[in-house]
Amino acid sequence: MRGATDPASAAEGAPSAAPFDAGELDDLASFDMDAVRGYLPATDPVVRLPPAYDAWERIAASLPALLSAEKLGKALERMPLLPLDRLEDVGQARRGLLLVSMLASAHVWGGSEPATVLPRSVAVPLWELSERHGLPPTLVHATMTLWNFRRLEDDAGITLSNLAILQLFHGGMDEHWFFRIAVAMDAACAPAIQAIVQARRACADGRVEEVARALDVMTAALNDIRELLARMPEQCDPYIFYRRLRRFLSGWPEPGVIYAGVDDTPRRFGGSSGAQSPLLQLFDAILGVSPSDGVRSFLLKMRVSMLPGHRRFLEVVERGPSLRRFVRQHAPSHPALCDAHDACVNALVRVREVHAEITVRYILRESDEKQAQGTGGSSLVEFLNETCDATRRRAVGAEPSRTACA
Repeated sequence: MRGATDPASAAEGAPSAAPFDAGELDDLASFDMDAVRGYLPATDPVVRLPPAYDAWERIAASLPALLSAEKLGKALERMPLLPLDRLEDVGQARRGLLLVSMLASAHVWGGSEPATVLPRSVAVPLWELSERHGLPPTLVHATMTLWNFRRLEDDAGITLSNLAILQLFHGGMDEHWFFRIAVAMDAACAPAIQAIVQARRACADGRVEEVARALDVMTAALNDIRELLARMPEQCDPYIFYRRLRRFLSGWPEPGVIYAGVDDTPRRFGGSSGAQSPLLQLFDAILGVSPSDGVRSFLLKMRVSMLPGHRRFLEVVERGPSLRRFVRQHAPSHPALCDAHDACVNALVRVREVHAEITVRYILRESDEKQAQGTGGSSLVEFLNETCDATRRRAVGAEPSRTACA
């Protein structure tokens, strides 16, 4: 049935070798991005599906209670296999994928032992909707974060104080805060996306002052992102994150999970990882951050779990001429350009330093393992230190101080 082709098998992690054309970046909608909201959808996510999908909505709304009572498996076995032809638009299809991917993760990790088979009622729509969106059939950053929010006040912006999360696993303040921070960070990145497009175009045309202004906007966005990330401990306790939430973000255990109704071969996919967010990879792309081959390989692997448009946008930005070379070329006559570039590099380093502090506090100190792994499968200490060092090396003037990230 439906073959055994992985929905993400056609997605290539490595960037294309096609020549750079700055005009490709002008139409953000072609990359499934928005001029105002960046990576977030141009319209708010759908809050509820049509009545034909009440079975999904009902179980998702009861997920905390079902997990607590250890009755989710039985509920999913009784749930009917719903056709997808009544999902009327992209927004509804995205919510459908959010719901079934969360139900799948909750089913696998909600019991005392990991489940090895996804019920047909979840496996088939998860497989088909993931294929439709060009994503692997598991919980990923795009579904759990980009499509999982609403604004408390419709006439206000997407800010931390105006956000609510639509679907949670156990619920509660800590889980809610964790995902609110993630959505707010993506919203804060939006001005930098426009600035990066302007910087790429200005570099191609030799407009030094415009490049400097774009770098200033990128730096301001990175400072906002860092401040948001630093607020994580305010309402999200490390113990609760690690013991109650993190397992649901993990990928499938060895040897994988059988998608009943798809085929009988166990399939193993990674979980929802921050490395699947295109946010920091975009700054790496414009600044030319180049970590070791092992870390680079991991980051490219994570792109398979990004929306295809977001992945293509990164590839186009990466194909552009070296921004650092442009800055070095014009630095003697435009020292302010060098200052703006290095301020942006330093801002990215500081984001990574805060990320490392959060990781140490929320994972390494809570873990019983000597070498904790990220939900995407990475060695956290190696990954954090290597990306910090690679970022520091992009400074044109004096490098930032070389303190270890983790």
